[in-house]
Amino acid sequence: MEQAGPHPTHDGSDQLRRFGPALLVALAFLLLLPANNIIPLIDRDEPRFARATQEMTEREDWIVPYFNGEYRFDKPILIYWLMRPCYALLGANEFSARLPSVICSALLVWLTFHVGARWFSVTVGFAAGFALLTCLQMLIHGRLAVADMPMVLCVLLAHYAVFELLHEESPRDQRRWFWLFYGAMGVGFLAKGPVAIAIPALTLLIYRFVFWRHPLPWRWLKLAWGIPLVLAIIAVWGIPALVRTHGLFWRIGIGEHIVARGHESFQGHGSWAPYYYLVAGLFSLFPWIIFAGDGVQAVRRGWNAKNAFLLSWAAGTYVLFTCYLTKLPHYVLPAFPALFLMLGQAFEPGVTLARWSKVWFYFASSLFWFVGGALLMAALGGEFEGTFVWLRWGLYGAAGIVFSLMFLGLLWHPVRRAASALPLICLVLSTMVLGISLRQITPATQLQPLFQQLPRGTKCACLDFGEPSLIFYAARRWEMAADVNALAAFLAEPGPRVAICQERELRLGDYVKRLRGKEVKSLDGSDSSKQLAVLDASGCQRRDVQGFNSARGSWVWLRVYYRL
Repeated sequence: MEQAGPHPTHDGSDQLRRFGPALLVALAFLLLLPANNIIPLIDRDEPRFARATQEMTEREDWIVPYFNGEYRFDKPILIYWLMRPCYALLGANEFSARLPSVICSALLVWLTFHVGARWFSVTVGFAAGFALLTCLQMLIHGRLAVADMPMVLCVLLAHYAVFELLHEESPRDQRRWFWLFYGAMGVGFLAKGPVAIAIPALTLLIYRFVFWRHPLPWRWLKLAWGIPLVLAIIAVWGIPALVRTHGLFWRIGIGEHIVARGHESFQGHGSWAPYYYLVAGLFSLFPWIIFAGDGVQAVRRGWNAKNAFLLSWAAGTYVLFTCYLTKLPHYVLPAFPALFLMLGQAFEPGVTLARWSKVWFYFASSLFWFVGGALLMAALGGEFEGTFVWLRWGLYGAAGIVFSLMFLGLLWHPVRRAASALPLICLVLSTMVLGISLRQITPATQLQPLFQQLPRGTKCACLDFGEPSLIFYAARRWEMAADVNALAAFLAEPGPRVAICQERELRLGDYVKRLRGKEVKSLDGSDSSKQLAVLDASGCQRRDVQGFNSARGSWVWLRVYYRL
């Protein structure tokens, strides 16, 4: 049976072994922390998690999350527990809401280094950790105030532990890997539900019956002890939550938000297309996807039990979420450590690669140079007036990110890795430019100064624009009005009031129609203006705001009525 212990390598990487993990952690904080207090919370998930933590703190509740005064069953409890101490230390803001994800991302690349160094070499470990950290999806999701990064970290730890458990003959070490394996799955369930258990289980089945097909010592898993351990970890929170909500957390949290999403489209994110994640991977794994051919060739030449396990891990994740109707690019993040541990082997000194991989390299590179050029040309050639001016800077920032990542990949892959500091600096600066632009064009952050002036007890209501960012930045509950008359009646009541209604909206599809010379009703707000005229007679002050609604990818024009 192949041993999983470290291989004796003499690749002159003593310094990398000593300082590599610390360097990766430092880079994670340097890349993911800047601009976190500038970039607004992205609708709809980030504000929901961030505000739910606020409401739990206000209620002094550690068990049941609430959002806008109602139960929030979308995800289990772990991310709220992680956010609360950050709020206590740094206040309830974007930076502290995102800090747990950044810390988990840093731990993720640190652990990826150690897995790669133990299974292959320190060169592979460092390359895998660095590439994982600097791929586009990690640069986005590695800082978001959502539940994914704690779950991905637990999935990596579970896979690391179970492989070692199945290949370790020392009883003492088996006990250590046993506790890590089942503990990681239990904590992973508290992060994002059954997916943290389903992925390792699917990996083991594919590994045994598809890619490796060698007998495994299943008895070493000790399922009779491990499953109760996982259930005990879940029960610490799960039982009180079920009791407090009379079983709703299971029926809605598991039944609707997990099971139902498998066969029903959620918020329009549904697709049965088997190629969805292959296409999404072009951008999620950017820029390192351009070296995919090198990674495939390196794995083929170095085929062994570890590569079979990594491929089973990646394949299982993609199969699981491909069969899931609701699809989003970040759903397959748990497979990323496996993908980059395979790719990292292409960076080993002396590895000879096939010429056919150059075809893919030039094709993918050309695609991304075109994307970056298109963003830059749109920024230079477009006509931007008023609030739209900040869109130009947003396009500059996005183009800067694309070009920085392309140069990073091209410099790091050969022998010019020391020069990669320059594109990393440009990447941070471009992210800050994009963050400033988003803050200037996001309606909720434009209204934040007004929200801060509201007296205690101010009532809030909205019509046709009830995005969660309003609830977070106002730090108040919002009523959802049924129509204009209901909103007018709300404003007629005594006391301080704030009401927001959407006058018109320009979606991307409408903008394309406009460029093609077709009439677009959403650009003409005359009908909405007539309907909303009744609100002008309310005697409240009025403020008009326009900006980018990230939840729908649209530009909106809002009316804000308020009485302080």
